[in-house]
Amino acid sequence: MEASFLLRTTSMSITQIADRLHFADSLSFSKFFSRMKGLSPKEYKA
Repeated sequence: MEASFLLRTTSMSITQIADRLHFADSLSFSKFFSRMKGLSPKEYKA
C-alpha cells in the first residue's frame, strides 16, 4: 500500500500524503487508513 510506504519512508505530512493519493481531505484518508490497518496514520507513522 502506497500510503504505508509514504508514511514510513518520507517526511511528508498526513495532509500531503492524503492530497497525493487523491483523497478529498486528510480526515477521509485517516478513516480509510484506520479501517485498512487498524491504526491511525499518525500512530503508524510514529
